[in-house]
Amino acid sequence: MKKKVNLERKMKVQLHPYQTAEPVPYDLLLTADPDLQKIKNYLEQGRLYLAKTTTGEVVGACVVQEIAKQEWEVLNIAIDERYQNHGLGQQIIAEIVAQMRAQEAKRLWVATANSSIGQLAFYQKCGFEMHTIVHDFFIEHYAEPIIENGIMAKHQIRLLMEL
Repeated sequence: MKKKVNLERKMKVQLHPYQTAEPVPYDLLLTADPDLQKIKNYLEQGRLYLAKTTTGEVVGACVVQEIAKQEWEVLNIAIDERYQNHGLGQQIIAEIVAQMRAQEAKRLWVATANSSIGQLAFYQKCGFEMHTIVHDFFIEHYAEPIIENGIMAKHQIRLLMEL
């Protein structure tokens, strides 16, 4: 188990596009999505960004993919557990939003499970609004049951941010 880092003040990170010479942080991405094959599949289609400290340490990752003209989706966002609850996820989302706006995107989507209570709150704090429920998504698309907060992940909650 990694030791939690004590951050006296709000930590700043920079979001960098993934470079092929770098190792893919699968261990980090797996904290947000337990299916390694799904991660590998969407890495082929999407863009991986790494959140790095000023010393170059990778403390977060985010994968986005264009899903339609001027529409993108955040497929995975993960923060190293030692650095969670220090505003890094909000920094990553803010940077992704800025990049999407610069590309003249109109909509940014994200999806999570009905059981992901903390993530649902996080995305809404970042400016996403609940849009659609895809019933039985996790039952139909994941071989193993996912349990979070004592709740079985059954339905996908899709959230939208109009840019």
